[in-house]
Amino acid sequence: MLEKITKSSIEKLLSKFVAKNHYDIIFWDTCSLLDIIRLPYRTCSVQNLDFYQQIFTLIKDKKVLSVASELTIAELNYNIPNVEKEYDNYLKKLQQDFKCHEDYLIKCNKIVDPMINFTLEQKELKQSLFKLLDELISNTIFLTENLSYNKFAHFRVSYHMAPAQKKGEYKDCYIWATCLELAKQSSSYDTNILFFTKNKDDFFENGKLFELIQNDCNSTSIKVILEIGRLLGLTMKKNAP
Repeated sequence: MLEKITKSSIEKLLSKFVAKNHYDIIFWDTCSLLDIIRLPYRTCSVQNLDFYQQIFTLIKDKKVLSVASELTIAELNYNIPNVEKEYDNYLKKLQQDFKCHEDYLIKCNKIVDPMINFTLEQKELKQSLFKLLDELISNTIFLTENLSYNKFAHFRVSYHMAPAQKKGEYKDCYIWATCLELAKQSSSYDTNILFFTKNKDDFFENGKLFELIQNDCNSTSIKVILEIGRLLGLTMKKNAP
């Protein structure tokens, strides 16, 4: 699926895009991208899809810069088949439940004929969601790997430090290290780094950022965002006339 991939070092990214335009930067973790496909069965809120679409428009119109770690490419390739299977199972059960309810309505003389004459799969919602994900990825710059990120991730995992405090995920620490380095190197520019994650337990405890993560953010321009609506609000705020 991931064919149109743009990679860049942090130095080239900053000199080519940020130095001239002072973009705010959305930094995606893997789950925040995969959740585009999961929206119907995880949030059941069409408004969230609208928020993703509006953010993509801002990215496409070069109002905000879309960035992720190169590691995210491998993570997406590995997880997309599983997410697609999850979606297919969700749709199959939804179709079966609807058909069952429809049969009861007919039996009780509440309706005469079936309410719809097509299957949910025929309407290709999954394909539309994958198209949005693909377009977003095609307009995202993936920051190339660096040995220093490995060292950072190894250290935090070894000592159970956030974002590895609870689950001990190396990949989460590696992606966070990439975001931190981007923020440090962009400190001389008028730009904010909006780190969008759906891994709440890796970054928050009792509704607040882990102290270590908060310290990371305090020393940089990073804001950790959990909700797609808030992410849209922050990106639109800077682009308001």
